[in-house]
Amino acid sequence: MPGAVLHIDGERLDPDDVLPSLSLRPYRVWRRGEAVATTGPRAGRVYESGGFCCDVSDADGLLSAEAADALAFLTAHRADLALLRDHPAVDDMRIDFGYYARIDGERVMVQCDFLGPELLQLAGELGVGFELSLYPAPGAPDAEPG
Repeated sequence: MPGAVLHIDGERLDPDDVLPSLSLRPYRVWRRGEAVATTGPRAGRVYESGGFCCDVSDADGLLSAEAADALAFLTAHRADLALLRDHPAVDDMRIDFGYYARIDGERVMVQCDFLGPELLQLAGELGVGFELSLYPAPGAPDAEPG
């Protein structure tokens, strides 16, 4: 489940208007007013915004590897992300880093993670924020299957 994902979202964003001119290839696209789901607990809900998601890293829960992949991704897609940053319908751009907790109460008591200045500077220039999603380590007693 962990890895890093770019989320682009906007209340007035129509992905069909922006995606053809970009090199970004999303794995998920949604449009304002579309059904979120047709069955289950989310049935009947509709998206209140438009947007899309792109894979940034498939590193499995290791934040340092995901950050290195994110720097490469931001560098490779700098022009596209600058266009999106300046697009009036884009309200939010963020990379969600999914990574694992290392705290085990015995060997590791405190978890400290680091995002380097080069990544932070480039993301800041492009208007890309970060979301940190911490998951229980696989095999942890309270970890639920993904």
